[in-house]
Amino acid sequence: MRWGKVLIRLLLILFVGVISLTVYKQQVMMAHIRENMKEESVKLEKVMEENEKLANIVDSIGTEDYTIRSARTRLGLLRPGEVPVIDSSVN
Repeated sequence: MRWGKVLIRLLLILFVGVISLTVYKQQVMMAHIRENMKEESVKLEKVMEENEKLANIVDSIGTEDYTIRSARTRLGLLRPGEVPVIDSSVN
């Protein structure tokens, strides 16, 4: 009878120990997950800001002003009556 009580107590202590260890491991894992979520949300905000900038650029590309500016800078086109200015200090 005495050995039965000792065995039950040991099993109970073992059971409580296993449960405690499991809960501890889960808390550590949850802390890592929360940290990763914070890092990923910061990355997401940066990507969303970059996406918004690129969307604005895409929207501006379709405008007439962009087409005119692009033609003037890339192709060197001038409006009637304009005189080209060449910067000789670069040489």
